Amino acid sequence: MPHGQTQSLNPPESGASFLPPEAALVSGRLREVHLRPGLSMYASDICDLQDLDVSLPLPPGLLLVMALSGQADVSYGAKRFQLGPQRGRDDDLQHEGLALTLTEPEAFVRRLRTGSRRRVISLALGPQWLDESQEALGAPPRLTAFRSTHLAAQRWQLSPRLLAMAGDLLETPGSPSPLQGLYLESRCLEMAAEALTAITGGETAPSTGLRPREQRRLTALCDFLDSGEADELSLQALAERIGMSSSALQRNFRRHTGLSVFDYQRRRRLANARVALERDGISVGEAAHLAGYTSQANFATAFRRQFGLQPGRLRKRG
Repeated sequence: MPHGQTQSLNPPESGASFLPPEAALVSGRLREVHLRPGLSMYASDICDLQDLDVSLPLPPGLLLVMALSGQADVSYGAKRFQLGPQRGRDDDLQHEGLALTLTEPEAFVRRLRTGSRRRVISLALGPQWLDESQEALGAPPRLTAFRSTHLAAQRWQLSPRLLAMAGDLLETPGSPSPLQGLYLESRCLEMAAEALTAITGGETAPSTGLRPREQRRLTALCDFLDSGEADELSLQALAERIGMSSSALQRNFRRHTGLSVFDYQRRRRLANARVALERDGISVGEAAHLAGYTSQANFATAFRRQFGLQPGRLRKRG
């Protein structure tokens, strides 16, 4: 297939060391291990044998990508990245990881180039794992904002310990035994902890001062907001629904999510508008109305701030 065309590949079997069905594309090892629901590790130690753009669908979640050697030219949706170690000012190799949020399914493209070699470890933290780990992770405002913004991206400097752990994971053989699975999971959790610390800048979740009952009511309110059934309700109506005053709701909601009720709703409506633009091909004006904006210009500005691109670029064509 000539350079510039894209070919889709299906993900490998869990835990397998393999070459893709089109075995002439690469040589080496590609591996996928599902450690628990919502937590997966992907490892590649390969050399490209052709010039080809390979496409894969990715589900929502938080991706942590660590290129240990070589260069990887990749895209996630509309964002393109060059991953791999770079020479620093003192001529030492600098290794950076990439953290990326997907709030919806997105296309991933990897550009194969003949003779290119690379070693990459990626962790996929799905919504289920992130939600179940929320108590341990806390809810630092930076992490909450990062998780809620589609294609939000941040790089961080890989520590020597993380590089060593990632190298060990690449060498771990075959499908893991139960004990090997525990070893892999412990290493992946330690790597994820370093990445999340970098995303938050070491910020810890502030003490909310909320009682368990208040936390449960606010969690239920977030589910209600996400359903769309609350779009026409006032702040007073929402407050009455969970038995708080309007001022208490605003104060406690920000403690619970790091956002005001208005900002939470705005982010959700913009995300729905993006899905409608990409999937249904609605006009920018219709998307603005769906997101609750009367001005297309204001909608475009808010959309660009949240997603990093103009809404017109996402509209489905024919």
